[in-house]
Amino acid sequence: MTDSRPNLFISLFQWRPIDGRTPGENFLTEAFVYCLRKNETFRTRWLKKILGSEVIDADLRISTRASHVDDERETTIYPDIDIRGVLTSGQPFSLLVEVKWGARYDHAQIAKYDRLLAGEPNSHLVFLSANSIDCRNAATQRGSLSSTFHVFEWQQVYALLATLSQDCPSSQELVEFMHIHGLSPPEPITQNLLQSYVTTRDFTKRLRRYCEKILNELPWDFLPLHYQDATRQEVKDQYGRVAIVFRRHDWNGTITIGFLYSNHDHRVKFADGSDASVDLMMRIEANPTVVGRAEVVSALQKRASQVRQCGGVVRLAGDRDNQNPHTLFIAQRSLSEFLDNSDETSQLLAMHAQIREWSMVLFGGGELEKALERFDPIG
Repeated sequence: MTDSRPNLFISLFQWRPIDGRTPGENFLTEAFVYCLRKNETFRTRWLKKILGSEVIDADLRISTRASHVDDERETTIYPDIDIRGVLTSGQPFSLLVEVKWGARYDHAQIAKYDRLLAGEPNSHLVFLSANSIDCRNAATQRGSLSSTFHVFEWQQVYALLATLSQDCPSSQELVEFMHIHGLSPPEPITQNLLQSYVTTRDFTKRLRRYCEKILNELPWDFLPLHYQDATRQEVKDQYGRVAIVFRRHDWNGTITIGFLYSNHDHRVKFADGSDASVDLMMRIEANPTVVGRAEVVSALQKRASQVRQCGGVVRLAGDRDNQNPHTLFIAQRSLSEFLDNSDETSQLLAMHAQIREWSMVLFGGGELEKALERFDPIG
């Protein structure tokens, strides 16, 4: 889904109550039932998998958290999903579904549902979970139940719903929601994926070589004197980046310049807007609670518009699309923009020129460096 067509399920899930009354499991149950009601083709196919026959829609009743009295134990039970109806053959059926997403399989709970259906003709129980081990364990309990017991993994529901969602926008949104939350079939490791990993390891070695050559063979006189001290400089591969680290006390005010190849830790999109790319980057960081941070952010804000004119994407502390609380400033430009140069030296010079341009604007006038000095220990 695009920003212009927001996903209802994803949006509502982010704002669900978190006091325990409506956990994610209940939310997923309601979303699933909503699509059962809206998507006739999916509903027909899924119920036929369980019941072995199609049902009469006019007689179908689907409810969630309906209360049932367990006379044997004198308690009230609330099955997640209760489906009642009549098959096209005229035979009535009863179906209770126990939904799990995070919580583990509890056979005692299934046994309660089985007691509720005791004496009812054509009774069925379904256990629906994302945990494959729980599903296998549940399947071994079939013989202890009077009702016909069916076990499904959420990825099986996803696979069926994905093929039958073309004419149902809400089903398409649930498919996307399930995929984002790991309820879709996982991708197995393939030969291509393995080879890609091996190639990537070699690629990061090349990124390290570029960083070392930029650090050792090109000038850094455009950075403040503090960062020009060689004892404060090193090339590191960490946090999804291969970069030159220009350290400052306790990492507050530390600058990293190099290549971002994973955005998992930095929590920003790549310069091309994707989650899979490589960027030339320059970053300044500090602890979210360090004294003097506000002054540094203020100095950066005054320079941000000019830095953006130098090329690439610039994000500051407090920006909505900068989700790492330690990032005060990050400038990114897609690595692909430097690859038109056919040889290594030309590429390095172009990258160095971009870094120099960002830095000259940032540190011009000395206000930013003066603010950063507040992070240094006194004396």
